[in-house]
Amino acid sequence: MGFVAAFIFITLLIAWLRGAIYYDPHAVLLLSYAVVWAPFLGAVVVACYLRGTGSLARDIGLRITWLDLFFGVGAGLLARAVAGIIEIALTGRMVGLGVTFGDTVYDAWWLFGTILAPVLIAPFIEELFFRGLMQRAVQQVSTGLLGSRAATTIAILLSALLFALLHLTQASNPTAALILGASAFVFGLAAATIAGITGRIGGSVVAHIVFNGTLVLTSL
Repeated sequence: MGFVAAFIFITLLIAWLRGAIYYDPHAVLLLSYAVVWAPFLGAVVVACYLRGTGSLARDIGLRITWLDLFFGVGAGLLARAVAGIIEIALTGRMVGLGVTFGDTVYDAWWLFGTILAPVLIAPFIEELFFRGLMQRAVQQVSTGLLGSRAATTIAILLSALLFALLHLTQASNPTAALILGASAFVFGLAAATIAGITGRIGGSVVAHIVFNGTLVLTSL
């Protein structure tokens, strides 16, 4: 339900922006994240605190070790390298997925939109939902029907696929959609594999921070 709600809210926001004559860019920045973060966090809260044990560590796998840090950095860099290869293969150059940040003014809004939201907050919330909640739920439901190994594979693939589908909403043209979809799917597979192997989302959170952070760094 969290994914469906986020997708509906994103669609409504895009439709509103296309028809709006004027809008506050700061309000749109906040809304663009809120329409995703609110449903995701709401789903995690319901699953953990209303239907679970009340522990994010037990219910969602929110733990991190030094091994998670090592795997996360490696997976994030590898996924970003593969994303770069995809960009070059489709466009002939590194385009940074068209990421721009406008004028660099170094105020609170710039800091939020450039660093805090995409590099720190979004990776944490998205990994809580996709790898912590969704992947675990799919794996638990599928294990009794298909066995542990097949259930893990299905959970990893579904988590990566829906993660890529969500990011397709950011595409402005077919080429960008192909690059975004393929890159997000590759990263989703890496993050989901780490979470599936370790049983924790610490590594996937680190990988997500590195994956987004390297894009921001190169775009700046």
